[in-house]
This record gives sequence, C-alpha cells and structure tokens, in this order.
Amino acid sequence: MEHSFTINIYFDESGKNQVKPHLMGGLSIPSTYYEKPEIQELNDVIKRIAIHWTKYDGDSKERNAIWRIINTFMDEHYLLKMNIISYNQSRIEESAKRLKDILEDAADQTIFMKFPERIIYGLLRKYGTYVQLDTKIFIEDDTKYHNTKYDLRTQLFQQLNIQSIYRGERFIVKSAQYVKKQEQIGIELVDLLLGMVRSIIRNEMPTSRRIREKNRLIMKLLLANPNFYTFIKNINYFEWSNSPSLVEVDFETYLNIFMSCQSANFNNKGNYI
Repeated sequence: MEHSFTINIYFDESGKNQVKPHLMGGLSIPSTYYEKPEIQELNDVIKRIAIHWTKYDGDSKERNAIWRIINTFMDEHYLLKMNIISYNQSRIEESAKRLKDILEDAADQTIFMKFPERIIYGLLRKYGTYVQLDTKIFIEDDTKYHNTKYDLRTQLFQQLNIQSIYRGERFIVKSAQYVKKQEQIGIELVDLLLGMVRSIIRNEMPTSRRIREKNRLIMKLLLANPNFYTFIKNINYFEWSNSPSLVEVDFETYLNIFMSCQSANFNNKGNYI
C-alpha cells in the first residue's frame, strides 16, 4: 500500500554580494495546506504591497503584511520544513581560481547549482516506504540561476530525480519552475524567513532605523507567537566554510543569543525601552 503526498518547495537566497552571511534556503509546504483559502488570500496581499526585507524600515503597510503572512502560516507551523545553508562566498571564489582555465564559472556553478541541490535534496529524503512524495519546485527568478551555460531549473529536475533512483528514496520531482516577485506567497515567505534568519545571525545593535525596525518586528513576532519561535528554532541550519562537508549548527543557539542581546532594548511586548 502506497500513499501519494504532494509538496511544494520554494527556494531563494539572502545576502548575495553583501556582507556576510550569505544564505540559501528551501521551504517545503504540503500542497493541501498551501491551497487553503486563508493561504491563497495572501497572494492578493503581496500583489498589493511589495515586501523587501532588505529595505524594510518600519513602513506600517509592509509591517502589517509581514505580520499577517507569518502568523497565518504559523497556524500549522509543524507542516513546514526549512533547510538553510550559510556559505563563504569569498572562499569559494578563491578556490575556483585554480580552475579558471578549464571552468571559468566554477564558483558560480558551485554556489548556484550545487548548494540549491543539497538544500532541496535534504527536504525530500528519508520519507517512509509507504509514501510517494510528488514534488513541485519553485525558484525565485534570477539570472544567476540560468544563462547560456547552466540552468538551475533543469539541474534540479534531472539531478534530484536521478538521486531518488540512485539512493532508493521515495520522491519524484514533477516540475521545477522560476517565479517572479509578487506572484506566489511561497516565494515571498521563504525570502522573508531567510531575511529574518540573516538578521538574527547578524544580531546588530539598533544603530539605524532600518536595523531597529527589523529587530523590533522579529522580537514582536517571537514574543507574540510561540509557534513562530518553535518554527525558527527548529530550522535545519548548516554552515559551509572550506571543508568537504556541511556542518550542522543548532539554530536555537543563534536565536537565543539574539533574543538575549535584543531584550535589553525591548520590553515584553517587543517595543523599544
């Protein structure tokens, strides 16, 4: 007896070409949950209000939209699963120099092909014998993922299905596609969560309005919604520096350090003291 179960996986990155950390992440959501009316209504929200965590500075409309999105998805947070890799871009570029004569874009292919595959494979593996996992992958559209030399959409579709056969896993990747900003709430959610995780890791003191308002919103969400805290602390978080394997790090440590440091600036409602 075998049951078919369909999930959507949304992929994005945060911190590219900026100061560390550089993050990539994948978020899996059961399609039955994603298709619920209260989730689909959020597609109207993102079409009306552009959400950019990088630029967020406390705008009330954007803040209310973010609040609604996070709290709506967190109603059944246990259905969501997220993998994140933090990678050292400068070390990859340095290592790739020795291959420049034979593979000019080795650094880009490592970052934009290999890491996404590892992230998404981690979301698909180790399901039980009696489950067939049908998977649809959605990638935020960015020219870094596709050009005349490589295409992440094709890479994921082919390599993950091959991995499934080779490793005896129970998943099938049915499709992989690019999605533009403000089209699908799943893409906006993974982008938003990555931005928040990056803010938590950086744990900056409020030296500017932008930093202050980002920290304020994260703290308010963590204090007001225990489901959000539980989801964030259980993210599968890995760091790659210059070793042959990823190092798994308990993200709850980063989260608790952030809350401990920021609590000096906030009261128990998440407002600045």
